[in-house]
Amino acid sequence: MAQYKLYGDQELVQLMRSDDEHVLVEIYNRYWDKMLVVAINRLGNQEEAEECVQDVLYKLWSLRHEFSLLKVELSNYLSRAIRNQSFNILDQRHRARVRSENYTPVEDINLLSPERQLIIRELQEQIDNSINALPPQCQLVFKLSRHEGLSNKEIAEKLNLSENTIKSHLKKANKDIQGNMGLLITMVFIHSFFQR
Repeated sequence: MAQYKLYGDQELVQLMRSDDEHVLVEIYNRYWDKMLVVAINRLGNQEEAEECVQDVLYKLWSLRHEFSLLKVELSNYLSRAIRNQSFNILDQRHRARVRSENYTPVEDINLLSPERQLIIRELQEQIDNSINALPPQCQLVFKLSRHEGLSNKEIAEKLNLSENTIKSHLKKANKDIQGNMGLLITMVFIHSFFQR
């Protein structure tokens, strides 16, 4: 069993295709903690998070003959799989709540006052304008990162750039967007403070 610790992810995936169950044990030992943290952060429940991780590992094992890693690290794949499984669990949780007898949907109550709705719209507009004001390459990198959820490495490969260039673009984008948001956020804070 000790030799499996020396294998890289690609080698483990290859061995997994030959129905070697020790590979699954190694993947479990290598990534369980990281996967569990992601699941707990999304679900807020230890038991559901553990079940989520088990489901992802079970699915990985059931797909072992077709599964391959193409330009993606196993850790990134598992992180995305946990995210997707968490969304499924949250969706099931919501559906169960809707079906329960005691649940009454709040349809006609608008929880946001017209002023707050306006503030939210203005904030979203300001964010969109700040993103659109970025240089084209910087804007593309930011959207691939934030909207599509790609890692720096994946973006670098997709755009044929270095990871350091991607980091620089993201740093600039965050700095510019935060700079553009500063005044509006101050105004929102002042408005909220005086509405008390």
